[in-house]
Amino acid sequence: MRRPMIRAEPLDFHFVRSSVALVRHTMHDRRVYLAIMAISFFWSIGAVLFIQFPPLAKNVLSASKEVASLFLVIFSVGIAIGSISINALLKGTVSARYAPLSVIAMGVCVAMFYLVCRVWTTDPVEGLLDVGAFVAHPFAVPLLISLLLIAVFGGMFVVPLYAFLTTFVAKSETARTIAANNIVNSGAMVIGSILAIGLSAAGVPIIDQILLVAALCLVSAWFGRRLYLAECAANAVMQ
Repeated sequence: MRRPMIRAEPLDFHFVRSSVALVRHTMHDRRVYLAIMAISFFWSIGAVLFIQFPPLAKNVLSASKEVASLFLVIFSVGIAIGSISINALLKGTVSARYAPLSVIAMGVCVAMFYLVCRVWTTDPVEGLLDVGAFVAHPFAVPLLISLLLIAVFGGMFVVPLYAFLTTFVAKSETARTIAANNIVNSGAMVIGSILAIGLSAAGVPIIDQILLVAALCLVSAWFGRRLYLAECAANAVMQ
């Protein structure tokens, strides 16, 4: 029977206090802090996109809810492609080397998605487009390609950071690190969702809110760059 790696600690059933203590304990490591912050901004981006997909499809693209579901499917497939691609680039190593470039490319693709949405036009007499009619639209292919690339580069950005959290901390701290990351990520998603809802309530057009996503990509790129520099510094010390 295996013994625990660390001494058992008493449970704190005050979930707010215990969550704050867990995050504070985990974030003292600079590299872990930067990785968690970069991931959190990524998921705040995802929250804004996921919230805006249905109204964007209906009010901007004149498409049905099935088209919004198609967006989510393409996004999921793109994340998987990005995960495989970054693993091939890194050749099995764990590094934030490509994180800044990946999320900047993601921001560029978000801008492409925005531009296609701006020029999208449909005949209001035809009503909402089903999946077949949507795909037949002349701008559907560049729109879907830009959406796929957003997800691909997003996967290339976030997957190595998750691997970092489970690799560069002591095994006894892995579960706590993942738990702290999930807490911060959840908070970032809530903030992103509230921000999107607040902008909509303030009358900011949905299509213009996409530019907010591109701006958040720059913040994630900054955290990713800082993480890679910290990674390089740590490797230099070890050598």
